[in-house]
Amino acid sequence: MKHLTTLYPKAPYRFELMLDILSRFAHPTLDIVREGAYWRALHFESGMALVRVTSQGTVDSPALDVHLAAQTGEVVTDVLLGAIKAILPLDLDKTRFYETARRESALWGLVEPLIGLPQLRTASAFEALMQTVIEQQIAWVAAQKAQHWLVRWAGNCIEYDGATFYAFPTAEQIARASMDDLIPLKITFKRMALMIALARQVVEGQLELEGLGQKTAQAAYGYLLGIKGIGHWTAVVTLERAFGHLNHVAHNDVALQAAVNRFFYGGEGRIPAEQLKATFERYGEFGGIAAHYTLMRWVLERYSVNQQNGEKATESSS
Repeated sequence: MKHLTTLYPKAPYRFELMLDILSRFAHPTLDIVREGAYWRALHFESGMALVRVTSQGTVDSPALDVHLAAQTGEVVTDVLLGAIKAILPLDLDKTRFYETARRESALWGLVEPLIGLPQLRTASAFEALMQTVIEQQIAWVAAQKAQHWLVRWAGNCIEYDGATFYAFPTAEQIARASMDDLIPLKITFKRMALMIALARQVVEGQLELEGLGQKTAQAAYGYLLGIKGIGHWTAVVTLERAFGHLNHVAHNDVALQAAVNRFFYGGEGRIPAEQLKATFERYGEFGGIAAHYTLMRWVLERYSVNQQNGEKATESSS
């Protein structure tokens, strides 16, 4: 195993809390927690790399050691490190949001235990969009299971120490898929067709996803809404996962509706979308990040570590 570099994120940075949340996924797929480390397989045009990241610092003085555990083909170190820095953002400053949250007890009560939580991102906008399409109107655990199947179907993998680590399928792989190929996803035929159509548009150069990071958050949101089959929820969640954009609130996310009812109103079950929107509108520019923290707190409270069943499945809605 080769040490590549040590990264120094902006404090506070709670790497262990991120691992805790990832450990609650019933079907770990891409972001793997193993022996107190974060593992991620990444696919490049000329090869694959398996990266291991560990924390050697503290919340207030964070330091992350990045190791190359294995590789196949040729991997450019600078490109690899650029990908890891994007997945584990290092320079996010949430000071102003924390100051705002402190002024309201309901928000501060759910945010305080999560201070310093890294906002994990996907390796590409394509990955984020495909994951989000799968998750449309489906239980969270069922969506994880579907994504777990998809990466194994594509077979972009790398071996290390008796374990197999997977990278997300390429646009070319999904573009070549048939509807029959994707039936094991157990999602609707409409969403299977959408995945294939979007992948083909990416391959043919008709759809530019990765460049959305160079646009303003509002422009990127508008671009996604202009794509047939992409609605508000899918656009908002895709941009959050790919680029960390928190300019909009996924008000039609049923898990968020239940979480807001629980943490802000002390109730059970979902609240209407309009009530959810009104809840976060009072935080102005911080409405999106407040919603993000609310959902993360929901995951911590609702899902146990290494949960392996779907009894408490969280749903999403597009």
